[in-house]
Amino acid sequence: MKAKNMWIIIFLGSILFGSCKKESKDAYEVEKVFPTSEEAFNDFKKSLVDGQSIWKGTLTPKSGKVYSLYIKLNDKGEVSMLADLDPQSGATAKTSRFSLRSEKTNPVIGFSEGSYLDSIYVKKGREVISADTSYSFSYKKADTIMLVGNRYGDELKLVYATVQERNDYNAGELGQSLYAVSWFFSKKPFYSVITASGYGVQFAINQFSRSVIASYVDKDKVQTTSVDFAYGINRIQFKRPIKLGTNWVYEMFFDPVKEVFYIKDGTQKISFVGSNMPVIPLHQFLGNGFPSVLSIPSPYYVTELPGWSDYFYSIWTNATSELNYSPYQGFLLVVDFDFSTKTKVLNLNLYFDIGSQLYTATFPYSYTKTTDGTYKFTALPLNKNIEVQANAALIQPYVESILWAVSNNRYKLDYYDTPNGLLGQFISQDNPDIYFTGMIGSLVN
Repeated sequence: MKAKNMWIIIFLGSILFGSCKKESKDAYEVEKVFPTSEEAFNDFKKSLVDGQSIWKGTLTPKSGKVYSLYIKLNDKGEVSMLADLDPQSGATAKTSRFSLRSEKTNPVIGFSEGSYLDSIYVKKGREVISADTSYSFSYKKADTIMLVGNRYGDELKLVYATVQERNDYNAGELGQSLYAVSWFFSKKPFYSVITASGYGVQFAINQFSRSVIASYVDKDKVQTTSVDFAYGINRIQFKRPIKLGTNWVYEMFFDPVKEVFYIKDGTQKISFVGSNMPVIPLHQFLGNGFPSVLSIPSPYYVTELPGWSDYFYSIWTNATSELNYSPYQGFLLVVDFDFSTKTKVLNLNLYFDIGSQLYTATFPYSYTKTTDGTYKFTALPLNKNIEVQANAALIQPYVESILWAVSNNRYKLDYYDTPNGLLGQFISQDNPDIYFTGMIGSLVN
């Protein structure tokens, strides 16, 4: 059997504090009701293109993420656009054409091929869904115009750019901000903040998926929330606010001078702290952000992990030898500790090879866990009517050393840092000579 490649899921999350009133479409009122479509079109044209109009845009596709745009429109029908897709698109404008037309219901603006809208799309199976390039007027309030896509219903919010914002965008600051964010979050695998109330919030930015995932512990339970984001200049703006307690969080900020990210809690700035390991304990993260499986690969047939004691190595060696020389002549490849946090049942899944065929043997255990994360496992009867448990009954005499180690020790779980990523480690509380590591997430499933 060919073993699958190692993978470790690095859980990231981010949290920000600040109280703001949530924006919504209901917060805007149409500024004027027009008696004719011609009058509506003339006002729309005057509002949108007055000599040269410059706008900050927020594009929210129905089928995708959320994006920041910087749009210049002039009375010659030319549009110059920046986008937060990558540092280059944030610094180098694309120029194309736009057109305005009057419809029976709403005025419409259409963007020709060649703008950054062509680069915004999402794949759904074999179908590629691009961003809308034609938008109808929805409503206006002060310096904000709301548009709705005519094909997919994408939402485009335009806010008139200030003089300072124009200068920053024209100087390529959006592209520089994207580069700075990438550099900042590449330095450490995990980041956290300590809130004003004194507890840790685990966060990270997934720049590939353009999302923020935030986790914190409340009453011994991990609370996790995620939201898509767009880049602004020296900030990250959320598609929707994150609520933490009574606080609403809309964005995080980057200080390019001090080279730190921070959040605002009232007037206080709280900087992000990078680390090699999460601030939330592993036993709380399992099944609540992290996968609920810790996977132990064979050091003989798959890969050898650091963090194993000599005693546990001998336990594994014994089971490997016994199974190999049994009538089944099996090869023990992987042992998964699969936790069900709801039912408090551990399925100990042993994956073994016989004649190039992979089999699974499942040994069920009930378990208890103390508040400090100490586990006690108790073997449950095998049900031979279930195939994987019938397999377990067949190989049980040959893997007793591993089953003994599970049943006769209480374990604490902790993180184990390696140059290649984070592992989980079992540490016996009854025998200091028994400890071992596993990958976070299953190697097999």
